[in-house]
Amino acid sequence: MKIAYAVVALLMISAASSIFAADVPPTPATPPLTYNAISDAKYYPKPDLPKIGPAPFLFKDPTFHCPMIRISDEKTFNGDPILTPAGSVQNTFNTDSTLFVVQSSGGRAIPFSFDPKTLQASRIERLETLPYLAGDTPFSHQEKDVCFGKNAANGTLVKFNFTTRKTAEVCDLAQLTGLPVQNNHLGTLTVSSNDVLCTCFGGAGQNRDIYCVAYDINKKTYHLWDTDKMTIDGKPAQGAVQMTMHACEIDFTGRYVVVTPGRGSRVRWVWDTEKAAVTPIEAVAGGHAVLGYGVMVNDDHRFFIRGLDPEGIKNPKPLMDHPAEQGYFGYDSHSSWNNLREGKLLPVIASTEHAQELADPKCAYGDEVFAVATDRSGKIWRFCHTRTFVHLPARDAAGERAVPADRANMAAAQPNNFWDTPRGNVSQDGRFFMFNSNWEDSLGKDRAGRPRQDVFIVKLEQSE
Repeated sequence: MKIAYAVVALLMISAASSIFAADVPPTPATPPLTYNAISDAKYYPKPDLPKIGPAPFLFKDPTFHCPMIRISDEKTFNGDPILTPAGSVQNTFNTDSTLFVVQSSGGRAIPFSFDPKTLQASRIERLETLPYLAGDTPFSHQEKDVCFGKNAANGTLVKFNFTTRKTAEVCDLAQLTGLPVQNNHLGTLTVSSNDVLCTCFGGAGQNRDIYCVAYDINKKTYHLWDTDKMTIDGKPAQGAVQMTMHACEIDFTGRYVVVTPGRGSRVRWVWDTEKAAVTPIEAVAGGHAVLGYGVMVNDDHRFFIRGLDPEGIKNPKPLMDHPAEQGYFGYDSHSSWNNLREGKLLPVIASTEHAQELADPKCAYGDEVFAVATDRSGKIWRFCHTRTFVHLPARDAAGERAVPADRANMAAAQPNNFWDTPRGNVSQDGRFFMFNSNWEDSLGKDRAGRPRQDVFIVKLEQSE
């Protein structure tokens, strides 16, 4: 019986590979300006959950007909849930979509090779994890076989070369700046198109960091914003407030950094590293944001685009209208924009989710992966349902997140799990999108008794 099942599974994968391979363009490819996908504003109810096999398993989204692959399962890495990065600002694919990196629930960076023609993903022989890299591992926009990371053992920035299979130190921030890296903690790590690295540090963990650094790898120079002393490169920063940082992201030009505060401010801030100036984002500034070449897109219950110069910051422009007679979805979203070309406003790719405890508003774009045109044409392209269950966090009377009393049974005490959110990342060629899903709690349990998560990739193109 087991042999027969294995043969059938192999035949299914082989047949699916031949179907999907026929219409996949060769890579590296120019990121598309538009997509061959359903582009309407209808509400599509989710059909029965598609049955999926072990990774790598190829199938199609039953609603939007885009090819998909299950990347991971319980055998991928020590039974751990397998995850996409915490933020969709990460660049998880290399330049031609032949390599990508996911992570274990313990933060280990797990590399895969990928064939964009057949959608086949596989582990790399004798490279179970990337040595010394933990957490965020964005790929270079310049070098096909290089990704960057954080060395959790000593608080330095490093890079890994897939050709030589060697890890090399890029920057020791404590030595470079003379400032402490507490507990070897480094915050969000992002990289510009010209390989300027940006991260925050100086605190014992997220929401406590007070230093934001933009380090130019090629010039070996840096700029530093001290949000505690309110200085930039040692000089007073006009208009700045004292605060800590939750996260930071550098734009594609390597000039602008957007900081999300942890404490001390209720708005995002834009840091112009060339002019040593900071400006608050006060107009429709909510929702997760993603940066392009001197511009930002954020979803404040509607997608907006704005320039990152002082005048542009004050003048956000809407990118989409919600369907008539439908309330705008009360969902959260994460956006990814790694597919950018200089001088072109390419679509931003988003994944949405809503909590099971909320009444489903039954409207378009909910619990989906879709693309939003950023040229203000109003176009939307839709690719798949994420099929992940997300729960609201429990809160105390003051509105703060409540800590479960029963830690021995986390699933029953507190079903909310941040890692259930889809948090997707688009490839640099704009043709693939990876995201997280618990597949409607059907993938088994993690060590805490919660539903486990795995990574899926959808090809951003409809296939009949």
